[in-house]
Amino acid sequence: MPKITVLLPTRQSELYLCETVQSVLTQTFSDFELLVVDDASTDRTLEILASFRDGRIRVLAGPGKGLAEALNLGLRQAGGEYIARIDADDLMTPRRLEKQVAFMDVNQKAAVCGSWQQYFGQSTFLHAPPVSPEQCRANLLFRCDLCHSTLMLRKDVFLQNQLFYNSGYAAEDFELWTRVLDFGEIANLPEVLGYYREDGRSITSQKRERLIQQNGQIVAQTLKRNLQIRLTEDQQSYFGGWENPFYKRKNGIVRESREAAWKDLKDILWKIYERNQQVGYYQEAALLRTLDAQWNVLRYNAPFSLSMRAVSPQDLFRKRSRCAVLCRKFRSFCRNYRGFRRKYIKICKMLFG
Repeated sequence: MPKITVLLPTRQSELYLCETVQSVLTQTFSDFELLVVDDASTDRTLEILASFRDGRIRVLAGPGKGLAEALNLGLRQAGGEYIARIDADDLMTPRRLEKQVAFMDVNQKAAVCGSWQQYFGQSTFLHAPPVSPEQCRANLLFRCDLCHSTLMLRKDVFLQNQLFYNSGYAAEDFELWTRVLDFGEIANLPEVLGYYREDGRSITSQKRERLIQQNGQIVAQTLKRNLQIRLTEDQQSYFGGWENPFYKRKNGIVRESREAAWKDLKDILWKIYERNQQVGYYQEAALLRTLDAQWNVLRYNAPFSLSMRAVSPQDLFRKRSRCAVLCRKFRSFCRNYRGFRRKYIKICKMLFG
């Protein structure tokens, strides 16, 4: 059996599939199978796959029930000890599998190993999620701060504990990782091992609304499961993730109610800290950094950015000046100017056709 199964779901994926498959087949670590689960493609997807004369490629017909169920079929049919995820428009760096399998072999507690991911095409964003298992665990309290297309999974942990994607969630990956934490660690290698293609295709407004609503639900479920904290529906709306409800112009929290809502948010974050003092599910230093970053996002509309220094409980809700917030935004923009090129191309098309 191969050491690794590279799991690639496809559906109408002809546009960039050849580049993706090439990036897999040219890996320095060669003991793998490429398991493609195709969900009823009618374009040239299957023809492109057949053009590769490589015995390591195995193609399965998907169940026709969407991405989550296609991935679940792949998890069950994988022959490898580890499962490496890749999407049909993304790329691997040549040594990705080599480096991740070396990490997983040494770190037996790790259920998932990811990496940083560089956007290309219409964006120059560098997604650099936290490295340590402690900070990954804390960040997953509020957001899916992992690069899904760079992850390597320890198959036995997932199969033995029935850890599968839930098709009822638009953010099926975020919901799954919050459950994985009960059975193993999640960590990232601090280097770019994957490239994410940003080609300007956006999600539908309907799916976006589902993501916003369900992000709050996932946060609420995580708090209830890990810290026995229950959120009301109004409190869940604070943690939509995709947009800031306190500064949202349409259907957001009205200006007259913001102060009371911010006080309520402050009480929730403080309760998280206090309850964790009792149960110890999160490392304290990592949790304080995450709480501090989340407060900055929702209270000051600043980017989610972890403090480089240690955060004390007394630091959590300190007042930020407008100048300090602007500096934080500027630093974030300079590091990760996501979408700048995309906006430039869009403006050029509007002006010049």
